[in-house]
Amino acid sequence: MQQKNIKDLLLSNIITSDFLLLDKNSPSFLRYTQFISKHQQTQLTALDVFQVIKSVKQLIRSLQFISHSQQKFLQILVENKQYTRILNLFLKNTPDTLQFLIKNAFITKPCYKSVNQLLLLLNYPLKNNAKMLKNVVQNDIFLVHKINTKLEHNDWGSYKLYNDLNDFKKFLFVVILLDILLNHKANN
Repeated sequence: MQQKNIKDLLLSNIITSDFLLLDKNSPSFLRYTQFISKHQQTQLTALDVFQVIKSVKQLIRSLQFISHSQQKFLQILVENKQYTRILNLFLKNTPDTLQFLIKNAFITKPCYKSVNQLLLLLNYPLKNNAKMLKNVVQNDIFLVHKINTKLEHNDWGSYKLYNDLNDFKKFLFVVILLDILLNHKANN
């Protein structure tokens, strides 16, 4: 019964945060899009519900894995400096066992070896850069999540949540999700 309520709550929060809609034009051939509506000057893209829920569940499972690990490191790359400040405010109450770094550039030197690491790219522009991929692998970062609307030919083994976090409601949804999952002991 409680599991069903959590799933219903997740679905309703995704809907109320407009996570299923994009305010910009998106290619109709994408597997992420369900339909595109054009009315006067406004274009609205509806995302496929199952793809969005699957991607959010993958993100939740990765965050749960990191939060339940003994030694953990979370690196968040975000382009917007205001978003960096908001993330720092929300994550400052995380448990001491979680090391996190919120930056607007990828750290090229190894930081934490033999620790479970998650790299979270929030609207971070990522090119098919072999040097960056090499740095990710050398730093032992094997869990990578991207949340953006970029079409990439090479996903280099990462999870993708197709959405636009420039919309503040969507960004806030992701931040609250991070806060709930990473501060689960502080919230109890």
